[in-house]
Amino acid sequence: MSQPSGHFGVLASLPFKQRNYALDALFYDVGSLAPSEIAALSPAIDREGSVIVVPPVAARQPIRHYRTALRFMNNDGANIRAMVVAGVGSSVVGTAALARNVADAFNCDVAGVVTGYGMTDLLTEALGGWFIFGAADRARLELESKLQALTAPLPDRIAGSLGDLGVSLADVFTDRLVDTADVATLLDVLIANPPKLELLVGHSKGSLLIDFVLERFVEEVGPEHLLYRRLQIVTLGAVVRLPAQFPRTRQLLGERDWFGWLNSHPRVAYDTVPNAGHHLNRAIPFYLDVAQALRGAMPRTSGEVVQRALAGVRGEAEEPRRRAGRTS
Repeated sequence: MSQPSGHFGVLASLPFKQRNYALDALFYDVGSLAPSEIAALSPAIDREGSVIVVPPVAARQPIRHYRTALRFMNNDGANIRAMVVAGVGSSVVGTAALARNVADAFNCDVAGVVTGYGMTDLLTEALGGWFIFGAADRARLELESKLQALTAPLPDRIAGSLGDLGVSLADVFTDRLVDTADVATLLDVLIANPPKLELLVGHSKGSLLIDFVLERFVEEVGPEHLLYRRLQIVTLGAVVRLPAQFPRTRQLLGERDWFGWLNSHPRVAYDTVPNAGHHLNRAIPFYLDVAQALRGAMPRTSGEVVQRALAGVRGEAEEPRRRAGRTS
């Protein structure tokens, strides 16, 4: 198979922490974390919506833990340059592994928003929660499109009022649909505007969550904000309809990633990564390589750092190929 798979009945029989680790290892590069670091990460402590800050291996510094966005901003917000949001089935271990990949690529500390509890909520995510942000986005788009078509023949003043009403109804729908701790944390951090933040990376469900939060962010701050031009957004394993206010975006989908393809927005262009699946674990064949995907994502960072990270990858990865969004 092109995707990492496991016997979930066996996983379910494992002790809680081992079960979550086994699931994180299916999707994330847990080998980038030291055993002592993994031992210090606990889904029972680092709950959904908390923030961890992961330094690069070369820094030889411990992972830092914050239960709220406010505590994170007070202690690390002034210096953080990159944030990550992991995806389906991940616990804090998956978040830390993704953050470590990015931290090693750019030789800087990376913050990660914890999005779940691993195996504990995998089934609800896979059957419903993973799709909910995409469903909200599609529902909003469909409502706005239909209202635009219906009001087109009307005078501008009336059409504008009805259009505003439709957008307000869409806002009520999506706001009620998704109101979770991870959404609140990422939104709070972005509104606080960490002065050096310039890269936001999502994987799988994390990409959908980022899209949802950025839509809320635009509504909160209005048409002008420093982050619009400063923030580079990279999505891995899911193609989403990011707000037009953020022009610096790159979306990548593995050639073998049926899971990501199935849950991606159909009319958005993206780059295809040859021979890559949905997972990021370099110990499993057909992984999507994070360092390769992020090459050039932060232009103010020395390219030598990324080249060193790429030098550690087995073999030479092919360059992503540009793909237009599918029509259905």
